[in-house]
Amino acid sequence: MNHHHPKLVPPVDELDLSGVLIRTDYSNDARFAQVLENARRQVGSSPTDRARLLVVDDPHLARIEPGRVADLVEVESFAFVADARSMADRTLLVVDLYEDSDTYLETFRVAPEAVFTVEANLAIANLDFDDFASQVDNDGVYREAIDNGDVR
Repeated sequence: MNHHHPKLVPPVDELDLSGVLIRTDYSNDARFAQVLENARRQVGSSPTDRARLLVVDDPHLARIEPGRVADLVEVESFAFVADARSMADRTLLVVDLYEDSDTYLETFRVAPEAVFTVEANLAIANLDFDDFASQVDNDGVYREAIDNGDVR
């Protein structure tokens, strides 16, 4: 059965620099609230050192596969996904949506304390998707956070 979802997220204004977070697990609303709060927590000395996430929260997207995320958003960079594993360990899945990249539709996970680092650097193309994906721990999670405004 082929489900066609309309584009849920219009192009994100580059000046806004918001990351898109798509919720695909609806097993625990309280846990999702914690995941979101942790991902948005201030991580640096400035109040702007926090991820700005445009949340797509639509139960019709329950259990959608990461490869289908590109069908939902009109951004050509990346998206975060809050999936079943997110509810267990609070990490988010990051999906590469840049069609011209070698890593298109590849994924890695990011720990809550590093969401801002990933979002900020991918949003302005300061670093590439592979710069983060190649630095994940043995469990596939990127954990490096900013330190005085620099990526460690």
